[in-house]
Amino acid sequence: MDPEVARRLMQEGATLVLLDMPPGTEVGIDMNSWNIGNKFRGVKMIPPGIHFVYYSSVNLKERMTAPRTGFFYNFGRGELVARRWNPANEDLEDTVSETDRQRMKDDLRSLDSSLGRYPYSSWKKWVSLSNRISDATLQRLEPINRKISSVTDLIPDEDEDKQPDAAGAGISGPAPVDTDDIRLPAMSARPGTEVRYTKMWTRQFPQGSSAQEITQHSMDASYQLTGFIGSLDKLYGDQVSSTMSDRSHVQEILAELQFSFLCFLVGMNYDSFEQWKRLVVMMCSCDAAISKYPQLFSDFISDLYFQMGEVPRDFFVDIVSNNNFLATALNTLFTTVKVGEELPRSEEHTSELQSRKIS
Repeated sequence: MDPEVARRLMQEGATLVLLDMPPGTEVGIDMNSWNIGNKFRGVKMIPPGIHFVYYSSVNLKERMTAPRTGFFYNFGRGELVARRWNPANEDLEDTVSETDRQRMKDDLRSLDSSLGRYPYSSWKKWVSLSNRISDATLQRLEPINRKISSVTDLIPDEDEDKQPDAAGAGISGPAPVDTDDIRLPAMSARPGTEVRYTKMWTRQFPQGSSAQEITQHSMDASYQLTGFIGSLDKLYGDQVSSTMSDRSHVQEILAELQFSFLCFLVGMNYDSFEQWKRLVVMMCSCDAAISKYPQLFSDFISDLYFQMGEVPRDFFVDIVSNNNFLATALNTLFTTVKVGEELPRSEEHTSELQSRKIS
């Protein structure tokens, strides 16, 4: 590391202190992870900004790793964040008192030898994948419990007694008993643990559309994108300060794209992959919206370029059908961009994406 950068991070970098974590536990921050030793107490010299911290219990004897859990945190300059390991539920908890936290901050020198240094060489990559995520984004999308888990915490669905009849129509009441049909109970995510993604419009065309208009909207997702932006406008108008401009509402689509991608890539959350996939398909299927939001689509191509650098080339191929949704979506986008002239020039990232595109 450059000595000047190291000196600045020693003064302004944040510190993450993790107390009572058992040796062998997998701990990570952003794109870096380690299996910790006996002396590990946390990470120092963390560049200020939003980071993702994650961890997994490890059974060294059986060589088994528990599901991954993580959380986003916006580290301030010189801030010390402390968490304590709870062996009962194998989770990090915010139970360190303010007095103990301040004591550790005042005597940080004694902890220094037990703190790992943030791998600054990976900082540029992390910024390229997370630079659009803000506190407002986290407030909007994070689960109520602020934990991202790779395994959904399921509980019995309260509406499981509502079963479809033989004709497929929904009715209330118990279903006919079939002794040969043993089923698992209907399950849903425990309230407060699910990521609160923006719901996509299921209707692809306005109500009352003609057959020609239905066909047009089925080929062009601009109507769906407009509805998505309208949902963000309403949400931020109700909950976020007026400092959020109209452009920020539009750009929040890309913030959600980055958030879902990181929760999927680093947090190993499958629901996040599904949301990221839906957003990519929607953006790539737009035609008329490109001329209305040219900067949005230029930035989308740039963000997708950096994301594609972090996944294996064959990751998005369906093993069963050999169907690649990403190749299909990108082909549609590149065809639209090629025939249109509204999009600001971004040939470098566009051509690189075409070369990375799985065919």
